Amino acid sequence: MNAAIHFEGDAFTIPEQKPMGRHYAGFGFLSAFSRHASAEAVTGFVKNDRTGRHFQSVVENHVPSRRASFITSQQVSKLNGIGCLFTPSIITASQVWERHVHGPRSWSLTGVNHTLSSALVMDALASFPTLPFQPWDALICTSKASREVVSKLLQRQAEYLVRHLGATRFTLPQLPVIPLGVNCEERSNNIAQRPQARASLGIGTDDIVVLFLGRLSFHAKANPVPMYLALERLCARHRVVLIECGWFANEAIEKAFEEARAKLCPSVRSIVLDGRNAEISARAWSASDIFCSLSDNIQETFGLTPIEAMASGLPVIVSDWDGYKDTVRNGVDGFTIPTLSAPPGTGHKGAIRHALEIDSYDVYIGQASTGTAVDIDATAQAFESLAADPELRRRMGAAGAARAREAFDWKVIVRSYERLWEELASLRNAENNGLETVRSLAKAWPARPDPFELFASFPSALLSLRHVVRVDPSLDVDDAAERLSLKASMLSAFGHMSEAALLQFWQGLGPEEKSVEAILENETDVSKPVLVHALLLLSKIGLIRIDGPSE
Repeated sequence: MNAAIHFEGDAFTIPEQKPMGRHYAGFGFLSAFSRHASAEAVTGFVKNDRTGRHFQSVVENHVPSRRASFITSQQVSKLNGIGCLFTPSIITASQVWERHVHGPRSWSLTGVNHTLSSALVMDALASFPTLPFQPWDALICTSKASREVVSKLLQRQAEYLVRHLGATRFTLPQLPVIPLGVNCEERSNNIAQRPQARASLGIGTDDIVVLFLGRLSFHAKANPVPMYLALERLCARHRVVLIECGWFANEAIEKAFEEARAKLCPSVRSIVLDGRNAEISARAWSASDIFCSLSDNIQETFGLTPIEAMASGLPVIVSDWDGYKDTVRNGVDGFTIPTLSAPPGTGHKGAIRHALEIDSYDVYIGQASTGTAVDIDATAQAFESLAADPELRRRMGAAGAARAREAFDWKVIVRSYERLWEELASLRNAENNGLETVRSLAKAWPARPDPFELFASFPSALLSLRHVVRVDPSLDVDDAAERLSLKASMLSAFGHMSEAALLQFWQGLGPEEKSVEAILENETDVSKPVLVHALLLLSKIGLIRIDGPSE
């Protein structure tokens, strides 16, 4: 089964300066589809002839022998002969209405999610219940966690329409889960280049090399503080090298990373590489022993780099977060590190401030990220387990490589797409389709929910009144003040309390362990949502530890 590929903008190319995950995903998809599609020709749906010729040249660059054709937007009715339009993003209202004009059974519409936290995407999803979708349409979700987010947004909007308009019937697209993919054959070559790669970077045979590869952003990708603190502990028993291979959005962020490394992991040898250069990235993969990505951000929905690491034969240490939950098997391919987020009701104010354009998108996702903590002790233990046991590294790396080939190789993913398109075609061509999806109830602003409610499926657990808080006894007031002063501690993004107020709050916790409930009852001058957020921020930067609910 074939589909026309909606080709426009930068969805299938990797920009030189600021490449995002969606760029790598789109590039990988079109390359794989050009290589593995069952149809004789790859068809593009384009704005005009010029874009169509560009599409043909891109396909030819991927696979010179693959025939490529295109349909322009002025010839949209020709999609009827293809049967399906695939867009590498959220299906747009104009696409749905355009198909409706030609008849609901003219072709199927399919899209795929990337980030789900932006206003543009939330608004697009919130429009779905009022659009003329059909049961033979589908929005592909890249992870179970992202499907949960999409389902919540659709349900909230439907609930609002029931309450406000008395609506009773909603036909929505299917939400199948199909992950992103990786070129396993290409990645498998990384291991063979290990000696040369390590020599070129001055890395010794016995050095333990940990790699983070991706965008280097503490407010929009992964805060490095938990990784830095855990690696510093590892240096007590091992010679550790950290490779951070990626790019910084600006000089201020780069300096913030430098400052945090100098303060939190001074014993670790640091190597920072430009991940936008394919040759340099390949060298980083080849030189490494362990891959680490402790994502804590709601803008992340899948995460390509862990499956790239698995395909490269590296054991992985990742946060138990979003799409990482689907890809990495704890104790098999590596270790998943528990995450703890604020409960629903804590972030509504931030959501509204962003909705009203008081706060930028970067402020919104940065503030939300301060409400998620990654377990530093578990991270340190995972590093130690792998650093101390070469055989465990080898075994987990091999398991990850096998899983990548079986579940995430692009050849497998393309087949999954084609099977979906076949199923949609069967529905579309059936004589009678009584399928419909109905949602009920509604509350608040459906397209602007509290991020801690909407993304409640991302962390391992949510903070409760019964969780127990312990102050790190090895830290004094000066240590705490220094930690809070770091840019990477993100007090400017947190925004609810001053540095002095947070330090005073930390001091007031005292040496005895306390339940969250007791702390909230004792503090009467600050709102409970702010205190909950403050506890998670303090845990995030290692000033306190939060343990599971007491009995």
